[in-house]
Amino acid sequence: MKQSLAAIFLFSTFFCVAQTEKGKYVVGGAADISVMNHSGITNFSMDISPSFGIFVVNNFTVGARYSFGIRTNKSFDKSKDEYVTTTTFTTAIGPKLSYYIGKKQLKGLVSANAGYTVYTQMRKGNLVNKNGFMAGGFLGMAYFFNPHVALETGVYTNASGYKGDFPTLRIGFSVGFSVLLDKKKKE
Repeated sequence: MKQSLAAIFLFSTFFCVAQTEKGKYVVGGAADISVMNHSGITNFSMDISPSFGIFVVNNFTVGARYSFGIRTNKSFDKSKDEYVTTTTFTTAIGPKLSYYIGKKQLKGLVSANAGYTVYTQMRKGNLVNKNGFMAGGFLGMAYFFNPHVALETGVYTNASGYKGDFPTLRIGFSVGFSVLLDKKKKE
């Protein structure tokens, strides 16, 4: 049994060495979901971020990223003796750069993105809509199951600012998948 597992590991490692070559495409995405309840305040947050890129040189991609997020905050207003719910939607689109470090099945991954963002907030019948800018980064690892599929996990930071508001900074842990595709070869 141990010999079979060792053979499978060596076989998969042998074929997973060269995934991030120039000319390949990468399609991926990540999700971030959190729930918090503290002292009568409930927060829910969910972000989904698909991305696309092309390896312009070995291990380095240039591409784009889109993100969509929803957040709700439910708190009790003692002065009015009622619960107040605030719902916020955010969307962002912009460039993304990624660099894979190493030549093995497990690679380091550094990524940066920036873009235009829109913020929409609904609270007790009031609607607020703002435009802004966001910038973020990611530091983690990519584990390649085979030459075409990778699991990416790590720590991210995201800063965003909107006209008239203080900038916000978010730090968290992200899990995502990437699929690597080859260019069609001319025959």
